[in-house]
Amino acid sequence: MNTKIDALNYYGATKKYPLHFPALQEDIDADVVIIGGGFSGINTALELAEQGITNVVVLEARHLGYGGTGRNGGQVMAGIGHDIEAVKKYVGAAGMETLFKISNLGAGIIRERIRKYHIDADFVPGYGYLAYNQRQLKTLQQWEKEFKAATPEDDIELYTGKDVQQVIGSDVYCGVLKHMGGGHVHSLNLLLGSAQAANSLGVKIFEYSPVVEVSYGKTVRVRTAMGSVKAAKLLWACDSFLNNLEPEIYKKTLVTYSYQVSTEPLSSKLVERISPLRGAFSDIRPVINYYRLT
Repeated sequence: MNTKIDALNYYGATKKYPLHFPALQEDIDADVVIIGGGFSGINTALELAEQGITNVVVLEARHLGYGGTGRNGGQVMAGIGHDIEAVKKYVGAAGMETLFKISNLGAGIIRERIRKYHIDADFVPGYGYLAYNQRQLKTLQQWEKEFKAATPEDDIELYTGKDVQQVIGSDVYCGVLKHMGGGHVHSLNLLLGSAQAANSLGVKIFEYSPVVEVSYGKTVRVRTAMGSVKAAKLLWACDSFLNNLEPEIYKKTLVTYSYQVSTEPLSSKLVERISPLRGAFSDIRPVINYYRLT
């Protein structure tokens, strides 16, 4: 046991879904087997079930959300995270517009699934992209155009100078791009609510079922210590916990680290002063700072 990663965190202490799924203890068949019970695995299972493919099995080595899904920033954001002009050299203007539409689609799917399945995930709309200097402000000006073209129905506005204080109570930034299509969410509750929805549609979920072997052939056979799944299709959704189960993928992964802290509850007066938007924020440097209210 890794005592640091297994220690109770904010999300685990405030989860609202007491879900528990059994370990796999038999040999079963499926149309699709998914290894990993985080956002990628559970949302793929839910999407398949919504499309009528319900013979889906999800195998999670620990509990749902054990990895990055259950311990991330909870930021619901659009955008591509890269210099627009650099990306345009490869995809062109039309490709750039498509990338922004896709990135906005992700935030829209989250909002729609929260509504559709009544997921109690504390979603709050509103995101602020922050610029420290004029070069970054120029990037936000480009983003504003791309965001508005991608989702003209969203409330998107760039604030500069003293107007920044209308969105965030800091004089460090020279600009902030407000995007009301984004926001923030309790990521573990979002995952667990999504898992509950997938399970209600027929998806089989097994926790504490680490995969020990994968055999390929006309079908794929995924083995755990006490059972196995034979399926036509396999999806790897393990993130950095893949280890060497699939060497071709693992050798192409890069492990990164991010750190967060939670404060004591803040007074309503202080909240109003530091975050009039009540939203989530991040700057646009290569290694970002990000924060939000809970």
